[in-house]
Parts: sequence; C-alpha cells; structure tokens
Amino acid sequence: MHYQNIPVARILMSEFLTENRQALCEAATRLGGPQAAGRVSALTRDLAQPAPISRKLRRELQWFSDLLTLENVDDFDSLEAGFFVDIDPADPVVEEICLLTDQYTDRLADLQAEERADTRQRQRAA
Repeated sequence: MHYQNIPVARILMSEFLTENRQALCEAATRLGGPQAAGRVSALTRDLAQPAPISRKLRRELQWFSDLLTLENVDDFDSLEAGFFVDIDPADPVVEEICLLTDQYTDRLADLQAEERADTRQRQRAA
C-alpha cells in the first residue's frame, strides 16, 4: 500500500499568506518598499500551486523571514535599512508587523521541519 503525506504545514502556510496577504504586503512595503510587496504577492501565489517547493521558492520564503525579522537593517547600504529608519516605533503598525512576524516564523519552521521529514522518508524508501 502506498501512502502520500499531506503537506499540512505547507497548507497552513499557504492559508496564512492568503488570509493575511494585504497586511503582509503592507508590512513588506514598510520594511522593503513596493518591490518587496510584489515579491510577497508572488510568494503567496507560488506557494498555493500544487507543485513541489523549488529552491527559488525556498529562497523567497527565507527572504521574507529575513525581511520581517529585520536581518538586513544593520547593513546601511541595504534598502531595508533605509525603510526601517523611516518607521516610528510608536506607530501601531509595528505591533501588527511583530504579530505577523511571529506567526510567519512559526509556520516557516513547521514547513521546514515537514520538508526535512519528507526528505528523510523518501531517502528511506529509496
């Protein structure tokens, strides 16, 4: 009998991105500009496709995590640093971005764990 894993973490990530698309695009715009919002829209669309997660899609998932977690704001030559400096810490959007970041980070960790488990299972089956 052949069983196929249902990619639960991927489904949950896709639903999260879809349900919060506008807020995530606004956060991306605040942290990385309009081009970042376009990348989030493409990421949302691409993850919803019933195809294996490509290297490019993995990179985009990580890029968005890095954007939300402010990984590049200390690089003063980066776009992110320029956008970050314009955000008022007292702006209510900061709390919303933090909540979205926590939720995204949790789902990304689950997705990565699911992919590792699936890879191990395929290696054992081979």
